[in-house]
Amino acid sequence: MKGIRKFFGRFKIRTKIILLYLTVLLLSFLMTFTIISKVNEAYTKREVGNTGIQTLNALKGNLTLVFENVTQFSNLIYFDDNVQASLKNIKSKNINPTIQRRITKSLINMLLSGDYISSVFIFDKYNNYYNTYKVGPISVHNEKLGDTQWYAKMQEANGNGFFIHKSEGILEFPTRRDKNYITYIKEIGAVNTYEPLATLMVTVDEATIQAYFEEVSSVHASQFFIVDGAGNYIIPPSQYEEEYAEYITGKKISDEVYETVKIKDSTVIMVGQEMGIADWKLVGSFQLDNRKALTPYYTTVIILIMCLNIIFVFICSMALTRFIFTPLAKLEKHMKMVEEGEFIPVKLDGDQNEINSLKKVFNHMTRSIQNLIEEVKAEEKIIAKGELDLIQAQINPHFLYNTLDAVSALALMKDNENCFKMTQALGSFYRNSLNSGMDFVTISEEIQCIRSYITILNIRYDDKIKVKYEVEEHLLKHKILKLLLQPLIENAVHHGIKGNNGAGNILIKIFEDEEEIILIVSDDGVGMTEERARAIMDEKSVTGKPGFGIYSLKQRITLYYGIPNPIMIHSEVEGGCEITVRVKKIEEGETIEH
Repeated sequence: MKGIRKFFGRFKIRTKIILLYLTVLLLSFLMTFTIISKVNEAYTKREVGNTGIQTLNALKGNLTLVFENVTQFSNLIYFDDNVQASLKNIKSKNINPTIQRRITKSLINMLLSGDYISSVFIFDKYNNYYNTYKVGPISVHNEKLGDTQWYAKMQEANGNGFFIHKSEGILEFPTRRDKNYITYIKEIGAVNTYEPLATLMVTVDEATIQAYFEEVSSVHASQFFIVDGAGNYIIPPSQYEEEYAEYITGKKISDEVYETVKIKDSTVIMVGQEMGIADWKLVGSFQLDNRKALTPYYTTVIILIMCLNIIFVFICSMALTRFIFTPLAKLEKHMKMVEEGEFIPVKLDGDQNEINSLKKVFNHMTRSIQNLIEEVKAEEKIIAKGELDLIQAQINPHFLYNTLDAVSALALMKDNENCFKMTQALGSFYRNSLNSGMDFVTISEEIQCIRSYITILNIRYDDKIKVKYEVEEHLLKHKILKLLLQPLIENAVHHGIKGNNGAGNILIKIFEDEEEIILIVSDDGVGMTEERARAIMDEKSVTGKPGFGIYSLKQRITLYYGIPNPIMIHSEVEGGCEITVRVKKIEEGETIEH
């Protein structure tokens, strides 16, 4: 080692750098040829993997459409007047021929309108069944209905449907014992009372799913299958079932991640995707061997880049001088000073070279760091505002869902007037609440938003909610933070008036108090305890629980107006509730920094 150091010690630094670069480049040249195949393999794997992920996403979208259509068809049966009336008229275990014909007619219409559906069964409360199917015969063991796991799950699902694999022996196919299918289960309840009336089973044949698989497989030389969380097949692959089963057993296939696997002496890329149904996962395998054609081109590009790199580095090495290290040392010294918190700029000289450019960049960086430090506080406020906007966007999404469900029900009942009113009110509510992305609206616009909100609630609650407005007229054009009143009205209805069978009175008062605008919402509902009011004000409840809207409203007002405690709650059990909100008055042309 000493001899080598003595040998190179006789050379100038410039010569040392050139010799070092040449040595490194020679070693790099030799090593490149040994790793080209690995690089090429990684490139091919990435390309096939990304293609596989995109293909699987597209296939998942097609399958999701199938399952959504099945769900929509089940809803048609659920709300079918003939089915509802027939099921309500079943009073004994004996099958009424008239009822059977009416139900069967509705099932046949559903079966004919759904290409994806292979059979439909309805089991009444006496376990009698009414069915229609495309391919039979089908043996039905209705006496085992109550012993299945899915039946207990259905009773706990609150009317929500779900998919299962086969039917736990309820349906059998005598001519083909191994027939595979997917079943959609849903409890049919009375539309008005939600009393359980029957069990609906809709089956989708494996051949329907395999048709989608084969359409994609013919293009991408791939295999697809569906498994559950335990690695059991829901829909098996068209070939190599045992080999794939050996791979997936006990393994977790991550979404958006691919893995290289050996299947039957072939290298394939495995890609998984959650289906959003139970713990089912869609899995695809894509042949890796058929991408070898890219190798020569990719190798040529690598060699060309390497040769150009050798020429470029050699030229740059010849241009190096012994004067380069002194300015670098100075630059390093200033970097250490920055590390210790001293932001002293480097003195620039008149040379137009890379080192001087580095000095300019370094000085620019130090100024940027100082500016960033000043901007941190402002950015923290912006982040806090973004989090509150996200909370606001997530408040009670069930309002939109329930309103749309109510519109659907009114449409089915042909109540055109209320359907129109609710739709118009919903559009007006969201138009005013969104306000083109602006955070502030006039009090007049806020009240109009609340009128639309109350219109929707009254259609749902049969006009049992009475609202009275006491607003100082000169305040109507004053601007306030949008959606101040909606959480208060929602609290009054759902946690006050709703306890009085949905009937009650709400008073909205808005008046001026020196430099503030006071908003008061009171109701004559069931009220709340002092402990509950304190919990709403002091603790952030999870989404969907009481207090979430009030708590987030408190945060929004504090952020925008700088008022630490802008909300007060006065309530007694069985004595109604009054919520008071204070905000600053904004004059025309005035803005609030937040």
